[in-house]
Amino acid sequence: MLESLLFILLIFIGGIFLLISLIVLLFGIFKKSQKLKKIAFGIGTVPIMCFGLIAFWYLIAVPSFNKSEMEEFSGTYEIQTVEKGKEKTNSELNLFADGTYKFNGKENVGIAKSGTWKTGGIDGQFEFYHENGNLIEYASQFGGNGNEKIIFNLYDSNEIRFIKIKNE
Repeated sequence: MLESLLFILLIFIGGIFLLISLIVLLFGIFKKSQKLKKIAFGIGTVPIMCFGLIAFWYLIAVPSFNKSEMEEFSGTYEIQTVEKGKEKTNSELNLFADGTYKFNGKENVGIAKSGTWKTGGIDGQFEFYHENGNLIEYASQFGGNGNEKIIFNLYDSNEIRFIKIKNE
């Protein structure tokens, strides 16, 4: 939410200053004033900085965050579902740092036996894709530093929880 507000604010400020810069530049051209032209170019640096920050954020920072999160969460996970007081731990999910996964188990998780996964989905969720590229499931991630968890159906009474047992 904060990211969206900052994005809107940067676009608004950049747009206003770009408009002001163009108006001052036009006045400088019509009046043949070097001073007005220099002022217009000075004002024009503000939109360049605003739009440059947006480009930096979405082209460099966000992909870097997603890559480090993918490396942190790659590994072997064991499924743990609690249904009517019984705990089942017979399925395994292997997430690889290259963006692929393998699922071994009989549980109805909603993901295919193999496919791809990405970080940075809606609200920071993980996205799981079938081998043909179709999005098939979202999962929420929790923890870090060796205490990673991935939960499918988070807001459902039948949530399916994977707990990391081994790093890749």
